[in-house]
Amino acid sequence: MKTLQECLADHDTTLLRAIAERWGIDYSTNQQPEMIQELVAAMLQPEAIHETLEWLTGEERTILDTLVINGGRMRIHRFEQQAGQIRRFGPGSLAREAPWRSPASAAEGLWYRGLIARGFAEEADTVVEFAFVPSDLRPLLPPPQIVQDPFEVPSAPDPHSMRLGTPAAIDDVCTILSLAYSGTLSRHDGQLSETAMTTLQAQALDPDPARLAFLFDLARSASLLRVQGRMVQMAREQARGWLQEERARQLRVLQEAWRGNVDWNDLWHVPSIRCEPTGWHNDPVAGRAAVLDLVRRCPPDTWLSIPGFVEAVKDQAADYLRPDGDFESWYIRDSRSNEFVMGFEHWERVEGALLTYCLTGPLYWLGIVSLGYPEGWEKPAAFRITVWGAAFLGLPFASLQDLPPQPASITPTAAITIDREASLYDRFQLARIAEWQQSDPAYVYAITPVSLEQALGSGVQLEQMERFLNRISQDTVPEQALERIRSWTSRYGIVRLRRAVLLEARSPQTMSELRRHGRIKGYLRQSLSPTMSLVRASDWDALRNELHRAGYLPEIIEHSS
Repeated sequence: MKTLQECLADHDTTLLRAIAERWGIDYSTNQQPEMIQELVAAMLQPEAIHETLEWLTGEERTILDTLVINGGRMRIHRFEQQAGQIRRFGPGSLAREAPWRSPASAAEGLWYRGLIARGFAEEADTVVEFAFVPSDLRPLLPPPQIVQDPFEVPSAPDPHSMRLGTPAAIDDVCTILSLAYSGTLSRHDGQLSETAMTTLQAQALDPDPARLAFLFDLARSASLLRVQGRMVQMAREQARGWLQEERARQLRVLQEAWRGNVDWNDLWHVPSIRCEPTGWHNDPVAGRAAVLDLVRRCPPDTWLSIPGFVEAVKDQAADYLRPDGDFESWYIRDSRSNEFVMGFEHWERVEGALLTYCLTGPLYWLGIVSLGYPEGWEKPAAFRITVWGAAFLGLPFASLQDLPPQPASITPTAAITIDREASLYDRFQLARIAEWQQSDPAYVYAITPVSLEQALGSGVQLEQMERFLNRISQDTVPEQALERIRSWTSRYGIVRLRRAVLLEARSPQTMSELRRHGRIKGYLRQSLSPTMSLVRASDWDALRNELHRAGYLPEIIEHSS
């Protein structure tokens, strides 16, 4: 912030005379630079400051103390909410009106004594206007007579029921990666397709579609998935590294991915409002950082009121989402009534709703908080920071330790039960060779002819499967299960089922011409007759283009009658 001399240099001589009058100072010059020097020399005297403070009204002194408590500056909109506005006057009207003799607000009372100034500074990548106390004047002020209200969130009684915040997100992200690896996931209109969502919901620990959409986007943000149009693929190297991490580290990767995710805009996912893309934008990362900072100020392992948290934020940090204090320019509607909810009077329906969404959505989904419900309530009324949340927020708490998993249990029919605490990498590998059966309370998979067909087709060898099953079960695989797997595997490839395209010519001469053609012959595989040849299904489009280039117009027959 600027010094007193730098602040006074922005004022014209009329305002400088007004300030001097309030301090009881008589100038010996009419030149602005000399007037500023005399004013600074007088105003920075401790005795003069003490006398001036004695003349302040109670409201003016409270506002000045509030500025000091807040580090000597406040965003102008927050300052004016408490202190009132400073009216704008030109030099002529300022001299005629002489507002310093009857200030219209506490802000004007301090302004015309030169105790405060206005200026701009960058905050959270945004240029924001502030009211502030000049930097060399502030140390000379006495200790504030008021005490800043602490950020206190009222506690809540022990809930009747609760939903514990757990690392379940990493289990369901593992499921997402398994489905992506198998080619089961696809997108439609920028979201998971209906078929993909249905499959994912069946295998997820929590089938909430909003949560699963969030985790899918988080996996993409953490570079565990590659998404191109409708295609969803697992990013093998990054995913393998994540799957092999300890569970606490896996959860932290997802938490950090949410913290820095520029594509997931939490405000646009609040169900009670609808944001309209009309040229405005908010900063999702800065808003998320502000929410996390507010949650960080709460005590861990204590049930706290969600409405109380929202009220405390409104009281002390109402502008957490809009550093510039502009509550008018974001075009947001109420989802039910369709009415615009613009202006500070709708704070609870926008900022308050976002806080509730973050607590009951992403913060809960990522195991940062648990949720508490009063008897008969469907919506949570309380939250409590978990051990995983405390670690993420940097709060003191018990250390995180992964529970040792139990060995996998394998039945003679090759059904495998694997503990929830088991390595995600092991469960991912199990999903490559076995079919999913259930997820809760433990994961159950079954090795079947279909799963073996897929595994062997992707290059997994029988010896690899046997070593893997013996390792995760600590060498307790029933011999009947191994014999079952070996029997099925021995019959792999006895017959082949191949997807192919059939190219048919009207005459042997035409087929002969095609087999001699430089750009076409490479696509013609096994000859079935003098007029028929097999073509790979993947070569359909390329062969069709080459036929066109060579002057052939093929008749396309999609199916036989």
